[in-house]
Amino acid sequence: MPEDFSRSGRAYHKPCRPELPSETREKLRRRQYRTKLNSFARLVRPARALGFILLISALCYLAVTQLRHLFFATSYFEIKSLEVSGNSTLSREHILKITGMAPGLNLFKLDRETVRKKVLTDPLIKDAKVELDGLYNLRISVTERTPFLYAKVGTAFFEISEDGVIINTEGYGEKDLPLVTGLNLETSRAGDNLNGNDQYYVAQNWVKSLESRILDGISEINFHSPQNPYLILISGEKVFPRSLEDFKNRYDFLRALLDNLRKNNVEPIYLDMRAPNQIVVRPKKDSGANEGSRGSVAGG
Repeated sequence: MPEDFSRSGRAYHKPCRPELPSETREKLRRRQYRTKLNSFARLVRPARALGFILLISALCYLAVTQLRHLFFATSYFEIKSLEVSGNSTLSREHILKITGMAPGLNLFKLDRETVRKKVLTDPLIKDAKVELDGLYNLRISVTERTPFLYAKVGTAFFEISEDGVIINTEGYGEKDLPLVTGLNLETSRAGDNLNGNDQYYVAQNWVKSLESRILDGISEINFHSPQNPYLILISGEKVFPRSLEDFKNRYDFLRALLDNLRKNNVEPIYLDMRAPNQIVVRPKKDSGANEGSRGSVAGG
């Protein structure tokens, strides 16, 4: 009993772990190393991918910055010359002023359709093309409108093209163009198209239909009433035509009648051609006609 008690009071010692062979310890050490290495690799892989993305982004930014500088901040892609063709009335300087362009404009900032629309804001220009001739030359080709007639509005002479567009409202009638009066154009402006105006439609038809030799003998045509227009000849006589076709057909007879009246010292106030096959002449009072008389009637 005492011996057992004494044994129970001794300190307990854990049995020692048997010593592993050196080869086994080496294998365990290698396995632990590979485990740590794999763990580190798993951590490094996302960081490496992120670094690669950052590097590519930096290179792309640098490339874009350099290209932007090359394209927009150097003279390699600038327009060297501006060419204008097709203009006869408008000057090159005027057309370029409309576009707001000058040599040195960057090609990548050029909007050809916008330039074309700016050119077309001038009423005298009917059409325009904007093209690059090579890399550094910009060509602007224009087609100008041709003046067709004058429309007198108050004291102003509106210059109108054949397609019905008002080219100019500040002329003085200095051009050799047919003159029409009586059109209601007080609110019209340069650039307006008159093709929807009934009065202008009738006036345009008259001017287009009459031969130049007839137009040369007419001072003006009044269309205040499109159904009943009247003409004033260069010689001053007022003529009431029956219709456009009738006036054209009987114009030569009218001229012969006027020559005959002059030979007989008769000065007509007006000649009325509205009766079929007749021309009624209203002479001035001092030409021998009685007051209230309708005047002579000539067949034709």
